[in-house]
Amino acid sequence: MPESPTITFIPSARLPNAADHFAQLQNDEWGHLYPDGSVARSRFDLLHNRYDESDLTTLRLAWFACDAKGTALGVAMLVGDGEVEPSDEPELPGPWFAGLIVDPSFRNQGVGSALVDFVATQARRLGFHRLRLVTEHEVEFYERRGWKQERQVMLNSVPNTVMVSTLNS
Repeated sequence: MPESPTITFIPSARLPNAADHFAQLQNDEWGHLYPDGSVARSRFDLLHNRYDESDLTTLRLAWFACDAKGTALGVAMLVGDGEVEPSDEPELPGPWFAGLIVDPSFRNQGVGSALVDFVATQARRLGFHRLRLVTEHEVEFYERRGWKQERQVMLNSVPNTVMVSTLNS
């Protein structure tokens, strides 16, 4: 197993070239679930981090996990909405952990886990007490990190699992 890289976290807007690459990876991975999504939309969200505390729906913050040379290894986001079908949103309010993608050449080195922990810490610092995510295939990955299954949902006719984590103070 490769040695785990030393990881630092950088707001995604600081690395526009990496945003292009990771927006494509995000769209390749989840485009089938979000028909209104696109590479351009993912790139926009990565390059335009924003949050108006009076409106949770504006929450779109993203960070790259980078190695010591500043190479982006993976990305993850903290978002306010848009992760489940509109009919499920009233029962499943944000914030949401979203958009986790690790570059294929850096997988299985702890990058994904580091991003999960980092984004949860950022959510806690913003005053959130709970964080949700939706996953099609990675339930066990998140369960190993303490997340609990909350319910099943359909995204574009594909079954997915909503998971929840309580953020301790």
